[in-house]
Amino acid sequence: MSQVSSFRPDIEGMRALAVILVALYHCGTPGFDGGFVGVDVFFLISGYLITGLLIKERQTTGRINLRRFYARRVRRLLPASIVVALATFGLAKLVLSPLGLLDLRRDALATLGYLANYWFALRNTDYLHDHAGASLYQQYWSLAVEEQFYLVWPVLLIAGCLVLNRLGVITAARVVIASVLAASFALSVVLTTSAQPWAFFSLPTRAWELAAGGLLALFLGRVGSWPAPLAQALGWCGLLLILVAPPLLVEIATFPGWAAAVPVIGAVLVISAGTRHRGPLQTALASAPLTFIGRLSYSIYLWHWPLLVLAGGVRGGSLPWSARGAVLAGTVVVAWLTYRLVENPLRHQRWLSARPGWSIAAGAASTAVGAAAAVLIAMPPVLHVDRTAEPVAGSGRDDWTSYVPSNLTPPLQSAGANFPSVFSDGCHADFRDVVVHDCVYGRAGSDVTVVLFGDSHAAQWFPPLRAVADRHGFRLVSLTKSGCPSASVRKTSNYLGREYHECDEWRSRALDRIVREQPELVVIANSTNATHDGIVPKEEWLAGMGKTLDRLSFLPRLTVLADTPYADADVPSCLSARLSAALSCTLSRATSVNADFSRGEAELVRGRGRQVRDLNDYLCSAQECPAIIGDTLVYIDRHHLSPQITLALSNVIERDVLSNVTASGQTEPD
Repeated sequence: MSQVSSFRPDIEGMRALAVILVALYHCGTPGFDGGFVGVDVFFLISGYLITGLLIKERQTTGRINLRRFYARRVRRLLPASIVVALATFGLAKLVLSPLGLLDLRRDALATLGYLANYWFALRNTDYLHDHAGASLYQQYWSLAVEEQFYLVWPVLLIAGCLVLNRLGVITAARVVIASVLAASFALSVVLTTSAQPWAFFSLPTRAWELAAGGLLALFLGRVGSWPAPLAQALGWCGLLLILVAPPLLVEIATFPGWAAAVPVIGAVLVISAGTRHRGPLQTALASAPLTFIGRLSYSIYLWHWPLLVLAGGVRGGSLPWSARGAVLAGTVVVAWLTYRLVENPLRHQRWLSARPGWSIAAGAASTAVGAAAAVLIAMPPVLHVDRTAEPVAGSGRDDWTSYVPSNLTPPLQSAGANFPSVFSDGCHADFRDVVVHDCVYGRAGSDVTVVLFGDSHAAQWFPPLRAVADRHGFRLVSLTKSGCPSASVRKTSNYLGREYHECDEWRSRALDRIVREQPELVVIANSTNATHDGIVPKEEWLAGMGKTLDRLSFLPRLTVLADTPYADADVPSCLSARLSAALSCTLSRATSVNADFSRGEAELVRGRGRQVRDLNDYLCSAQECPAIIGDTLVYIDRHHLSPQITLALSNVIERDVLSNVTASGQTEPD
């Protein structure tokens, strides 16, 4: 086991490559679309080194000292992670709105509780595609995985050695580690297809990567017998698997799943190649620049993400490349200071090293202090002024509210979760869903059927349509799916990071459902403003909308609702920073509504003999669109209307629905 525990500069160089890959991926550098696999390399190295140290201690002393092990991990990981976590919150306080700080506080508490990975999984975080809007603490997910691994791994090895004592320490450890590897890898492959965020973030689905490193540590003796030319050839192949293969895998596989095995196998080959032999590969990895970055890799990893996000330099951000390079250079400087002043001094502090219990206690106390600081820094602010507003009465400028009233509905602090009930009752299809859910509202046995069809901008009109259906006894069928328009167009999904083939399949099934329903009226709404993900060119959109209208030509009545405004930034966050100046969050109608696109669509729809209804005159003046009308918040994020404001337009919706149903030959079903 001597090779496992002795210092290897080539492995330090591998750490450098891993963090460089991750940083270049996060800032959107061309050619590094698979750079996120640097984390998989980190996992493999950690499992290799930690398992080797534990088994060597067990062989040498006959036991594993858990207190000393945990104390070393505390001194190694916690000082820098807590400092960066608190510094991140301090920097965020200078940049984020009060509402943004409240959201960030939850992320900070999960991070300081070493549960960041499960927190992000619970929130269905898309690590691979949602960059610009991601949490400032998102990089801590992998640290949480390692911390949880370190907590259970020595206990598991001790238990395995006791149960399989007759096999000897090495064989028993191999059996335990191989079992963990097989079970964890199988779980990862299965969950990647059904619950990708949980497969990506959780320890049970990532443990196999650390276990692979542990198994490598226990087979180094056999690996070391490879001839030098073979070892070098395999090492270079391993480097290619880490650097070249991942960008290709992004196009054909969902991560992690089986695809994560590629960089892990690559890291195994690179480490194995340097076990007994030193060749050009090891010389390159052990070069001074790489070993310098390798020493700082932990601090670089912690710092680079929040600095990129705050500067707007992440993938999809607007920061120029020269500025992104400056942010990364600054990251190295800050990481060096953290390494010299925090990470290294406390890691090797003699007094704490000699007292494992004090190291653990100091880590626990620091965590508690950090959590308390996060709570205090983001104490829930009062997100309104001490003044009420009148209910929505009209749509004129006199009804615009110039402050955030105390009776605002929905309140700012809950606005972001205030989607219509069709989202929470399982009837709105998410991005990966291709099932057309059998969701019927109103009076199920009615002779009059109205269908709502489109993406989330159609779903925002569900509350008033349901109210009308309940009031008049209609049968309402809701067919909506996130990011999937009713127009027959092919889209890419920024959320999924690929062509949105689920949309094509779902739309086809939804159209079949409409044909079977033979409704009296179909209401179509879509997100068409060219200010969002997966923009479709105007010509393609009009052609696709024409195909859909032709497919539905048998319908007696069809209404297309014009798209609603898009803000440049989250509206509730803007208001939370301007409680007494709500009008400063007003949207320009010229920039928030794509008038040219809307005109082209309207001409097409009317040319097919169908109706177009533009309700933006109820939400905007000729020049501007307010954030608050009366006591009602208009937008719950950048572009979705609040259920409360659409319900305020129920009378308008009701008139349109009734006139269409009556015109189709049906009597009002009161």
